[in-house]
Amino acid sequence: MTTPTPMKHALSQQGKTPSQSQHGAVGTPPVSTPFSAAHAASAFSPHGPRSSPQQVKKSPATTLGGHPSVPAVNFDSPSAAAALSALNMGSLDSGLSGFLGKTSEDERAKRKGLVSEAGLERLAKRLGLEVFWDAPVGNEKKKSLIIAGAALELSIDFQKDIVLSLSLNFPESADIVSKHAAAAGEILLKDLQLEDGQLPLTKSLAGFADNFERLAMLDKLSLNPGLNLYEAVAGVYESLLRLHHWEMQKLREEPAFAGKRDFEIECLALCTRSGRPTMNSRRKTGLSLDYWKQGRNFKSETPEQTAEMIDNSKTWSLLIGCTSLNPNNPVSPVRISDKWISVDVERMPLPDELGPVVDWLDPPPTYLPTPEDEKSDPGVLLHAPRLPEAVFQAIFDPPIHISADLWDKIRQLGVGVVDSAPEKLTTFDNLVLPQAPNTGNLKSSDQANAEARTTVCHKKIPNFPHPNESEEVQIMNHTNTLYVYEPVYGKTLTELTFSHPQHLVMMLPHLRQYVFLSILLENSFEKDAGTNITFSSTKVLPTTVGDGTTMTETNMDEFSGFMQSGLNGGSSAGIRQEDDAAAETERGANETGKKLDLNIDVTLTILPVPRLQIVFPFSENKTANILLEIRENGHVHVEAQNVLDEGNMMGKNGRTRRVEDIGLVLEALEDIGKWANFLVTRWGN
Repeated sequence: MTTPTPMKHALSQQGKTPSQSQHGAVGTPPVSTPFSAAHAASAFSPHGPRSSPQQVKKSPATTLGGHPSVPAVNFDSPSAAAALSALNMGSLDSGLSGFLGKTSEDERAKRKGLVSEAGLERLAKRLGLEVFWDAPVGNEKKKSLIIAGAALELSIDFQKDIVLSLSLNFPESADIVSKHAAAAGEILLKDLQLEDGQLPLTKSLAGFADNFERLAMLDKLSLNPGLNLYEAVAGVYESLLRLHHWEMQKLREEPAFAGKRDFEIECLALCTRSGRPTMNSRRKTGLSLDYWKQGRNFKSETPEQTAEMIDNSKTWSLLIGCTSLNPNNPVSPVRISDKWISVDVERMPLPDELGPVVDWLDPPPTYLPTPEDEKSDPGVLLHAPRLPEAVFQAIFDPPIHISADLWDKIRQLGVGVVDSAPEKLTTFDNLVLPQAPNTGNLKSSDQANAEARTTVCHKKIPNFPHPNESEEVQIMNHTNTLYVYEPVYGKTLTELTFSHPQHLVMMLPHLRQYVFLSILLENSFEKDAGTNITFSSTKVLPTTVGDGTTMTETNMDEFSGFMQSGLNGGSSAGIRQEDDAAAETERGANETGKKLDLNIDVTLTILPVPRLQIVFPFSENKTANILLEIRENGHVHVEAQNVLDEGNMMGKNGRTRRVEDIGLVLEALEDIGKWANFLVTRWGN
């Protein structure tokens, strides 16, 4: 079975990487890096094999003048016409922001004013772009705002401060850029359009500003002619997309995934391989590398509903663009190429390599053209070729919390990790579950971080009976207690710079590890926390364990029944609102005579690998004691357990329960309370 490029060995190196120790700053990563753990440590060795220059496509930046201008893409706004007939309003400005009520300073800065002619003109000027107005002709009431840069043209049609249409164009850019103009323009137009029933007084410019700023940053750092950073980002997309399609094909060839639909295979590749690259998706312009989805293992009654639910669930991504070169960071300048990976993706493994090996390539540097005023200078031949003063950037969307240990190991890969709060020291658990302010606590933050911590959370969880039983769905009172005896400092990843997309692929297994750990803690110990999945109307997809085996459909019957019993039980209550839960609990306890309380104690340790020791009443004569490891790619490995023995190893469906099923159920539910409920109600009786 194919596996993603792991970081297990590469991240275990201490001190500097070989290229740092020999050459100071880390330069260009090597090529033909194995897609295996055994060679991850040498992935960035300066002595690795290099790809032939003939393998690399000539930089598109050298042919900027050779592409015909791409026709503008126009969008009409039916809602704008309706709004025009109902409104007759003058220019709106950011001075009206007080109309929206009180907000924090950060929120005011985020809003960036309201959608208006003046607001958009100000935004464009602040971004350093050229702005001019195309006056209406004759009796025409609309007028157009033209925004232009080195490689960007944007035209916005207005009538009385209401946006009618928008046209986005990347003139003189290669086809790998221009083919994405329509999707990017549609996102920008939706950011400016009035929604049904919305007044201009409440239309914020923030969404458009965020999306347009990402495009404007690429334009600001581009040079015409010679350096088109839209082509640089599009080249990375083409390479990552080639890798994604190859990984999906490898998954389809796995016997365990035979018969899986495309969206299921795509979700597996997204969450367990090199991620899924997308361009202009989920209302965000530019390139995103999706690497995790919440509720990735749930499914509804029909494949169409499942696909829609998975597509709309919360997604963790890296937003890939460019930023200014920082000489203090060990990152090479940006290169323009779509050949970061070979056309065939895979190469023959060396004798000491296992499994398929990704054939990463090393594109040549992109040099800037010599300015006209220097061409006549006889000394110009003595000057070294100029490199771009820009680097690739990845912004974490959303930011994620990791241990300080992993933070240091990521930096050893040769990326420039941006520390947004270098002076702040706090623990990983405090980042995920912030403590409420306590004015009576006179201890310093350092003292508080160094001490053991206990977090108690009271929750109400539905206790679904077995489908063959006549009991109604009851609400259980859970008291979840988290113990952290050995605090570990943590950091929040917000952004980094990198030289090669392989840097990002190597990080993904460990990013998923900490994202899933954070989801577990938030869902289990935050009040009202939970996924956006409806608990009473979902089943679960067969999930893959670390060795590539799969919990079969038959073995999942018991779990699916647990998830569906809220629909099939005798009560129409399902999951009741919290204000009705207490009354339901009292009624259920009186009628059934069962105790509907469950105390769950969880001890968290982070180093050397995140572990959860979970203790809760399992049956009348047994207390469950389960030790779980949260490993790369969010895989839950059962280190020790006492809930499965000869007495309950055989399920009611006639299939043998397996130890690894304990971890698979937690991966699916993403909530310790619901997971414990399943074990107690289905395996403990």
